[in-house]
Amino acid sequence: MKLFLDGVAYDQWTSGEVTRDLKDFSGSFSFTFRDGYRSAATLPYTIGANLPRLRNQMQAKIMIGKRTVLVGHVEQIAYDVGDGNAEVTISGRDKTGDLIDCSALAEGPAELKGVKLEDAAAKIAEPFGLKVRTEVDTGDTFDRYSIDLGETAFSAIEKGSRQRSVLILSDGVGNIVITRTGKTRAPDGISLPGNVLAVSASFSTAKRHSKTVVRGQSERSGKARSAAVLDATAEPIGADSRNDGDGSARERERKGTVATGRAEDSEIKRYRPKVHLARSKAGADSAQDEADWRNRTSRAGGDEQTYTVKGHEANGELWTVNQVVAVSDAFLDIERDLLISAVRYAEADKITTDISVCSAEAFDKEPVGKRRTNKTGRGKAAKKGSGPLDGTAEAL
Repeated sequence: MKLFLDGVAYDQWTSGEVTRDLKDFSGSFSFTFRDGYRSAATLPYTIGANLPRLRNQMQAKIMIGKRTVLVGHVEQIAYDVGDGNAEVTISGRDKTGDLIDCSALAEGPAELKGVKLEDAAAKIAEPFGLKVRTEVDTGDTFDRYSIDLGETAFSAIEKGSRQRSVLILSDGVGNIVITRTGKTRAPDGISLPGNVLAVSASFSTAKRHSKTVVRGQSERSGKARSAAVLDATAEPIGADSRNDGDGSARERERKGTVATGRAEDSEIKRYRPKVHLARSKAGADSAQDEADWRNRTSRAGGDEQTYTVKGHEANGELWTVNQVVAVSDAFLDIERDLLISAVRYAEADKITTDISVCSAEAFDKEPVGKRRTNKTGRGKAAKKGSGPLDGTAEAL
């Protein structure tokens, strides 16, 4: 990894890491330096090169090989003295971190009308100097896209993505990407035994629910109303002249204004319902999409495995998030395709990458099918990550 601060290369660091996680949106980084000046001033018999001055808000650029993986800013500086050494650690996030901390459209408007998701996202991101790239069809326009008072910019974009079952990502270098999961495959498979140095895993049902319900409101009945024509010669209708309704008008109004979506997690056997209120205008389809989305993402959050592999690349390509990877794990008894949900590039004594994976259907609308079921035969999944055999090769 190479670190540049305000355009100047810094190579005095002793350890560094860069993390990208689908659940955290913004990429993050951390680098630790040995501070020779403070070591000499504080500790006896210590010498070392002076460290150039580090400041908050310095622009950071991090490269792996020839590829820029993160552009952001230093947000925190921490000092540590002890055990005969003085260290300073800088950390921060990529440019999209401001969307997580700051309010959306602080100067208004509080509502956008007749916009698609990418248009709303671009309007919200524009003051921060960020661009929006769309890789998929985001569906129908929103009749009204409301911005809650004090709502963060990321929250304002993310709530719309739930109703359209799409994924909002940062590309790490200053762009917001609207996409879906698993559009590409990882450069190699993950195998244990094989290329895995270590593995950690957790399986939890604490935040999973047997039924997820999303309730929202739409204005479809209001659109269907015709304009009332006033008659200046008309007289008030007397009580005796009024006819009782059959209830159909009330039912049409109820269907037009109330939308409900339901999704069930068949793996949760206890009664554990959860009801959510859609945070923007939602018709029946949008409410159902959001219910499915919440159900799948909560399941993905409960089951996660992290594999440590050597280096940052496989077959000349970086390991990266939102790729489908074939996993063959004899220890955890996993033999199927999974989705890379997070990567952590680390360099210290060793150069490694931590690859976190979750169920491949976690963030999409496709049928679950057999994607949560192991393939038949040990090693079948991981073989998909490698190239074809060369029939002309000779033994070494």
